[in-house]
Amino acid sequence: MKRRVGMLLAVIILAVVVSRSQTPRLEYVKTIGVSWNPGEWGWMSLVAFSADGSEVASDGVKKPQDPSENLSFWSFPEGRLVRKVVVRARTLSPDWKYYASPQGVGIVGTGKPLITFASERFGISAFSSDSRYVAESSGQQIRVFTLPDGKQVRAFRRHGAFSLAISPDGTTLASGHWDAVALRNLITGTATGMLRGFGRYVVGLSFSNDGAYLAAGTDTGDVQIWDVRHLTRLHSLHVDGGDVSDPAFSSDGQVVAFGVYGTGTVWLVDVRSGRILDHKKVSDLGCGSVAFSPDGRYLITPSTGGIVTWPYDLGGTIRVFKVTAP
Repeated sequence: MKRRVGMLLAVIILAVVVSRSQTPRLEYVKTIGVSWNPGEWGWMSLVAFSADGSEVASDGVKKPQDPSENLSFWSFPEGRLVRKVVVRARTLSPDWKYYASPQGVGIVGTGKPLITFASERFGISAFSSDSRYVAESSGQQIRVFTLPDGKQVRAFRRHGAFSLAISPDGTTLASGHWDAVALRNLITGTATGMLRGFGRYVVGLSFSNDGAYLAAGTDTGDVQIWDVRHLTRLHSLHVDGGDVSDPAFSSDGQVVAFGVYGTGTVWLVDVRSGRILDHKKVSDLGCGSVAFSPDGRYLITPSTGGIVTWPYDLGGTIRVFKVTAP
């Protein structure tokens, strides 16, 4: 009997050790971009990976006093500047054909506008995974358009949102509001569910690649993970620092990452347990976006204001982390 108990304890200890050894961590690799002269700083809030992982995009780099803005593309992992487009992009479609700014949607290759938003300052957008649809909220409504013709197919009036996300299968539109996330059929507008109990404005939303989970962040550093099919909250956690960026799930759906503006910190969370796996300081003035490489091996974030510890830069750069076990 004692021998069996001893063997059982050994198995449990071994399982714990193996589990800990396989826990993902963020390991700094390099910085892509440029640094400014002493006393200057640049702003960056968008990062994205191409579908094949060979390039990354950002909404800079621009000089601090330069009013123009550029959508920049860099080779990955080399970090060589490939090209720039003079547009103010805040979101990219998955195929990188379209960009969305607070003012509207346009074509990346030419910069030509396709859709103009009702508000010229505060529009938010979300593209479908096949880049055929874009949803936007500006003013007191949500509208859905088809691409590339820019035709409006649906409008939800009196339902302005603070965040938007479209499920990977293109059927569900999630919109973040005060204390709730509304789920609707993207095309028909039929309500399919309501996720409640956030206590604040929901400012960041993202579906996992299989559509099974939804991660939502508030303007006070709260993050919740939901089972979409059963409309059940799985985990709720709090980190300091205010607005949470749109979360990003790893390709296998096991890990979710998000940035926090106030602390300039990126966080890594286990989806199944809700446990915080790691966090890194990337900037003194915000962390507005996160993106996993298609193979899940890397995570990129913007570094806006720079940090005062090595590797030091003054902002307007992309920080590259390897997602690895110690």
